[in-house]
Amino acid sequence: MSDKVNLTIDGVEIQAEPGSMIIQAAMDNEMYIPYLCYYPGMKPYGACRMCVVKAEAPTPDGSYRALPGSPASCTTPVSEGMRVETNTGDLVGLRKGIMELLISEHPHGCLNCHRVELCGPTDVCLRHVSVNDRCVTCPKNERCELKDTVRYMEM
Repeated sequence: MSDKVNLTIDGVEIQAEPGSMIIQAAMDNEMYIPYLCYYPGMKPYGACRMCVVKAEAPTPDGSYRALPGSPASCTTPVSEGMRVETNTGDLVGLRKGIMELLISEHPHGCLNCHRVELCGPTDVCLRHVSVNDRCVTCPKNERCELKDTVRYMEM
């Protein structure tokens, strides 16, 4: 007998640890859901809302009931037979709106620059972005969830 929970994410049947959150189940199965505030091993609180999904849980009569709204995958536990969608048009639009609000007051000169892969911390920025607004000066530059999420969303 298996002690795993069976669920479907984006049409792919996977297994997850009981009690794990949707985002961790996806990560454990090499699936990507964008996020900013989630950190494995820490209690999630869903502050950034980037990991929102559409989810349905089975009912006793065999039908499915949609979870209300677009729950954060970092705060939503997996359940047996659950169906999850991570990349619908509605979710992409919602994430882009959230990201625009998040980066409106954030140094983001490199986030949407097509030359970012060619730049180094000491290079002169061809777009004349000040050093304080450049990602390449950040110590987390190559392991930045913000940069990964912006690229994933093709912003």
